[in-house]
Amino acid sequence: MKLRTVLVAVAFGAVAAAQQVGAHHSVPVNFDQSKEATIEGVLTEIKWVNPHAHFRISVKQPDGSVLEWLVEMGATNTMKRAGFPMEKFMVGETYTIIGAPGRRDRSILLEEVVMPDGTRMTPTMRPRDPNNRNQG
Repeated sequence: MKLRTVLVAVAFGAVAAAQQVGAHHSVPVNFDQSKEATIEGVLTEIKWVNPHAHFRISVKQPDGSVLEWLVEMGATNTMKRAGFPMEKFMVGETYTIIGAPGRRDRSILLEEVVMPDGTRMTPTMRPRDPNNRNQG
């Protein structure tokens, strides 16, 4: 009887874990990969965390006001393995972010960053083909 109880508990745990994974961020749900957006602003916050690293960037508007944008990326561990130079990002510096616009206001999925010195990088550290937009 105890074995059956343990098996039922394990089964329920597996179903609960599967639902949590399914509820995890989905790129197509959160970002329109058929479009491209570009923002430029001052880096105000860096979070090198898993499952998704992110920045906050203050973008100056034509009327002089400033809006905060959330720049989302993949897993920090994946970017580290690709050789993404996290140590080169500094709060207070200006960066240009190119990526898929978010389906919610002021968010963008990083596809390429232009550093203050003009260097262009992607999270995978592979060249980006801007003509190859996902249509999904």
